[in-house]
Amino acid sequence: MAREKEQTQEVLEEAPKKPKGKLKKIILLLVVFIVLLGGGAFAYILLFDEPAPPNTKKAVSHAERAIMPLEPFLVNLADKDSRRYLKVKIDLEVENEKAVKVLEKSMPRIRDQLIFLLSSKSYQDISTPEGKYQLKKDIMARLAALPTGKKITGAFFTEFVAQ
Repeated sequence: MAREKEQTQEVLEEAPKKPKGKLKKIILLLVVFIVLLGGGAFAYILLFDEPAPPNTKKAVSHAERAIMPLEPFLVNLADKDSRRYLKVKIDLEVENEKAVKVLEKSMPRIRDQLIFLLSSKSYQDISTPEGKYQLKKDIMARLAALPTGKKITGAFFTEFVAQ
């Protein structure tokens, strides 16, 4: 009887260990499956999913915009210790072709404002990429202050030489 109790206890002790091992394997396989499924979904979205079509309203308004090239500017920079020059060619982005015709009538004002702005800068102000970006922001601010400046939506440097 004692042997039977010992054997029964041994069997009972061994029986729960086997399901725990199987349960761990099942959980581990389930976690691996979920990770693989998530990785596959991410890869599918990244590689095969089509991007959303652009908003047609923005695409149309951007297509209507026109570029208005300006004559090159050659100005003295505001350096006190040496004589330095800046030659820059700027293209303006405007709302549409009608705005180009309106702005052509204001060309003397536009050039005047840009010449004063460009000649007020020193070589140190414009020699870095951050300085060029700041100059572009200053150009947009000056042009926006003009009566017809609201029609201008961007400014682009197409030539930039400082020496």
